[in-house]
Amino acid sequence: MSLQRVPGDDDAPTLGLEAYARLRRDLIAGQLPPGQRLRLRQLSAAYGVGIAPLREALSRLVSEQLVRVEGNRGYTVAPLSLEDLHDLCRLRIDLGCSALRQSIARGDADWEAEILAALHRLERAPLPASHEDRVTIDQWEQRHDRFHASLIAACRSPWLIHFCDVLSDHFQRYRRAVIVVTAGSQELSRRVREEHRTLAEATVSREADRAANILARHFEGSLDVVARNYEAVTRSLRAPAPADG
Repeated sequence: MSLQRVPGDDDAPTLGLEAYARLRRDLIAGQLPPGQRLRLRQLSAAYGVGIAPLREALSRLVSEQLVRVEGNRGYTVAPLSLEDLHDLCRLRIDLGCSALRQSIARGDADWEAEILAALHRLERAPLPASHEDRVTIDQWEQRHDRFHASLIAACRSPWLIHFCDVLSDHFQRYRRAVIVVTAGSQELSRRVREEHRTLAEATVSREADRAANILARHFEGSLDVVARNYEAVTRSLRAPAPADG
């Protein structure tokens, strides 16, 4: 007779990491709307993990400012705001341009090849037609992240790369809400595509000033699109009123 193994205390760290990864992905993707209350029992049922691993996961997400804990209310999804959006953009420009300049100074031929390969994959990623097309949105975001990560991969500062990644993940919460707006506009799609291409060309050509200027304008352009559509963003991502109990 075979016995099914029951998860015990030894499984908690692994289950906690799995819950953390899944929750983090859903938070960044907007599947858990800003401001939504995160009830442990509901999350336990939805993610198939116990309360202890969930608490571990949520504690990590609080430290990353993707989740907030508020006294009697417990855990809630971190809100979005225009102030936060502008702060993220300023920091992305400061740190991203610094990392890009360092990569241009230190990168080798393999680094250049990865940038061009990542650009090639990004340009061939289909654009979503609706917010329900999550598979297409996920694929575009993954390729977009890989392209931007390739630009700064040679900066040789793990801390700088880490902070750039964190800022990118937080900004993605905003960008995902307007990606369909961008995809539905030929002018916007063309502009974003051209910015990616000229950014890659300036980077592999070792034109540090030009590349940093293009990157800064690219981040500012993303900020402008989100800010102009902010009301629609907040409506589409608004959390439903929490049920009692």
